[in-house]
Amino acid sequence: MPSRPIAGKIIRLELENFKSYKCHQIIGPLYDFTAIIGPSGAGKSNLMDAISFVLGVRTGQLRGVQLRDLVYAFDDREKGEQSGRRRSHVMLVYQMPDGSEIEFTRSITTAAGGGSEYRIGDRIVNWEEYSAKLTSLNILVKARNFLVFQGDVESIACKNPKELTALVEKISGSEEYKRRYEELEVQKAEADQKAVLAHRKRKTISAERKHKKLQKEEAENHLKLQEQLKLLTQEHFLWQLSNIRKDIEKANEETDAEGNILKGVLDELDNYKAEAREKNREQAGYMKEIEKCRGRITEKQTRLGLDKYQSELVKLKDEISRIMPKMKSIDKEISKKKGDIVWKLRNLGMT
Repeated sequence: MPSRPIAGKIIRLELENFKSYKCHQIIGPLYDFTAIIGPSGAGKSNLMDAISFVLGVRTGQLRGVQLRDLVYAFDDREKGEQSGRRRSHVMLVYQMPDGSEIEFTRSITTAAGGGSEYRIGDRIVNWEEYSAKLTSLNILVKARNFLVFQGDVESIACKNPKELTALVEKISGSEEYKRRYEELEVQKAEADQKAVLAHRKRKTISAERKHKKLQKEEAENHLKLQEQLKLLTQEHFLWQLSNIRKDIEKANEETDAEGNILKGVLDELDNYKAEAREKNREQAGYMKEIEKCRGRITEKQTRLGLDKYQSELVKLKDEISRIMPKMKSIDKEISKKKGDIVWKLRNLGMT
């Protein structure tokens, strides 16, 4: 919160060659309520101008064009001759609440057209420091909140709301911050715009970040699934390889077994063939013997007659009857063994 204004007061004015006040004049002491009266032209308004002058009001507001117009002169001739050489100043003695006094002095120098010199006490200062000191005492030069001139009340009463607002701003001193306020307003608008853009950018970045996070999670999940697939594929191939190896071992075992069986069958076949050859030889022998018997029978029947050798013929027929079953039995046995060999060869895939 702003500090409370310092409640001081003007206790004395010292004027030297200011307007209608010739030489050095002391006006005061001034009390909490002081009335200055006199006829027209007695210098009442010049006293108001002196207070305004020492408090830094511009010359144009003091019924003058140049500062030298404020220097005392008896007539226009003297004004032209003396104003350039004569010094003029106004000193205001301001009493603080603790009783201490501050002297504010504004002088008109002898420069061409006149110039201002500011003092606080005996120390010469620039206008910025002089004005800052007055402002610290709540004396606002630009607002002119320290004097009420003739017609000010009537002028205020005739102002419209906009003009009254401008006057309040001027009196309160906020008018001097208008430019700064407008600059800050522009900066605020720019800052708001930047904040909106930053918020949008932040939302965009947040959305992109969320999207990138999802993409990252999907990529990680995909890589994880790929790794799992790789492991499962490897396990599957290993399982297939193990099964193939087992199948190969089993096939080798079966091949070895079938090879042993085949060898046995082939050995058995060789035996059967040898036996068949033996049986065929026996059968051939029997057939030769039968043919011989039949030849002898036919020969004897032809030479001797059938009745004489009937008994011998019967014997030969009995011998043939005895041999024929043996031959049939040998044929059946050969056919059976041949069928068994063919069946085994089929089972082994060799036919």
